[in-house]
Amino acid sequence: MSKDLDGDVVLVTGGAAGVGKALALEAARRGAKVVLADIADAESAVAELRTLGGSAEWIRTDMRNFAEAEAAVSFAQDRFGRLNVLCNNAGMGVGGGLHEVDPEQAKAVFDLNVLGLFHGIRAAAAALIASAAAGQSAYLLNTGSEHSLGVPPYVTPISIYTASKYAALGLTDTARRDLGPLGVSVSLLAPGWVLTENVQNFIKASPEFAAAVSPYAQKASTVARLAFDGLLAGRHVILTNGASQEFARERLAALSRDIDALPSTSQ
Repeated sequence: MSKDLDGDVVLVTGGAAGVGKALALEAARRGAKVVLADIADAESAVAELRTLGGSAEWIRTDMRNFAEAEAAVSFAQDRFGRLNVLCNNAGMGVGGGLHEVDPEQAKAVFDLNVLGLFHGIRAAAAALIASAAAGQSAYLLNTGSEHSLGVPPYVTPISIYTASKYAALGLTDTARRDLGPLGVSVSLLAPGWVLTENVQNFIKASPEFAAAVSPYAQKASTVARLAFDGLLAGRHVILTNGASQEFARERLAALSRDIDALPSTSQ
């Protein structure tokens, strides 16, 4: 078992279930002390983490509220003395194209996936900078998606979610510019479909959904392992699924063509 986070303190937002819980379990396996911040009850996740022999706590947190994000960071520092890694993971999605989605649902997605992500960065920045200054580990991992890199052609439109994950890439790139010189390593996790509890329930309930998703889905534990491998290696964008590569490359190629199409007489 790798112990490359041995003694580090890891805060995982949205850590009660899904990718967040998988990240927390992987951090614990690597020797970290883990704090879960989630609006949902995380007692069962904490109990599972403790079976690995590590230290784990949780604090009820709504990342849409900056004061609660600050409180989660303070809780981690008070409980374990510092903060070394923020897994800025809390998020949600809603289906439909831009012409179909309910505006209030769209607002809820942006409030959590974009503003909540910013709240995590802003709340944890001072603690991570302090850890870096003390010669300790200092990492920020924002959970984006393959949707951060383009519009997956094999996914039914979830356009507001896609737009929010594009924003996650922008927040990650600016965080790297702002915090990188201060010693904080910043990465974006960009998984495809993940076999979380919710996705597995959808697969069981709908043969159509199962047929569309199963060929591309990965275990949450695999995503978490690759996430920390990439984070510790200093990768800017951590793709976990080979299915994401083709359309991401096509998006990059299209962008390159548009950049190259700028006339030399543009001034």
